Amino acid sequence: MIRLILTRLISSVGIFIALSILIFLLMYLVPGSVAVIILDDAATPENIAKLEAELGLDDPLPTQYARWIVNVSKGDFGTSFLNGRPVRDDIIEKFPVTLWLLIGALVIAVVFGLSVGILASLKPGSLLDRSSVLLVTLGISIPNFWLAVLLSMLFAVKLGWLPVFGYTPITEDPILWFKSMLLPWFSLGIVSSTLIARQMRGAMIEVLNTDYVRAARASGIPEHWVVISNGIKNAMIPVITVIGFQVPVIIGGSLIIELVFATPGLGSLTIQSVLDQDLPIVQAVLMVMASLVILTNLVIDISYGWLNPKMRVL
Repeated sequence: MIRLILTRLISSVGIFIALSILIFLLMYLVPGSVAVIILDDAATPENIAKLEAELGLDDPLPTQYARWIVNVSKGDFGTSFLNGRPVRDDIIEKFPVTLWLLIGALVIAVVFGLSVGILASLKPGSLLDRSSVLLVTLGISIPNFWLAVLLSMLFAVKLGWLPVFGYTPITEDPILWFKSMLLPWFSLGIVSSTLIARQMRGAMIEVLNTDYVRAARASGIPEHWVVISNGIKNAMIPVITVIGFQVPVIIGGSLIIELVFATPGLGSLTIQSVLDQDLPIVQAVLMVMASLVILTNLVIDISYGWLNPKMRVL
């Protein structure tokens, strides 16, 4: 197990470095010089050359990357092109909102997905099973932003149970905060839950038809214990991977969902920064998101090794 953890840690560091290089190079995909964006109307050749020298943009590319990644490792993402404010302040302000959104959506995806998948697998071919397959198919077919609109029309506009958009910090009013997060959570979580449910159903049906499960039933072990100890634990091995795949899906979906519900998180900040060509903020958000995905994949790999002893020797 220690070998597996060390191997995954080394590979995660390599992936992080590769992604950081790609994100750093975003600065050079913008037509013209970054100094032109900063100076705007004052972008004369003399001013451009002077600012490029001050920012170190005339240094060799490896030197610029080394300086940038060292600063990033210290939490220094530079300053905004638009308002001159430290990017770190914007990240610290917006990150908790997005983190709560991701956690809530992932919890809904896992709880609903596993529950529907397990219940459907207990009686294959039953009305419950066929209904779950239909719901899974519909869930996969509906984009999360369209589901967000439908949920808003039903629970916010028609029933008036939840706010249409906006965000209340948890420190101000926990109840209003919870209500303001419900629609974004379900908009992101339901679509991902259908994929988890489909995988869980298939894995559970396969596990429950194995010889060792039949032997456990024949030995007189209660059915609920057979399902929990033999079925769910072994079926979770492939499902863990699917859950890990949903994290970047939810992160990507949060960019749009935050705009739909006017949630002031990293997604809204990213879209606005792209429109304003505020590259330091875009780079910082991408680094944070990439770090979340890498960390999640690391946890998933370790969990996979814990559930499947065969993986521990790899």
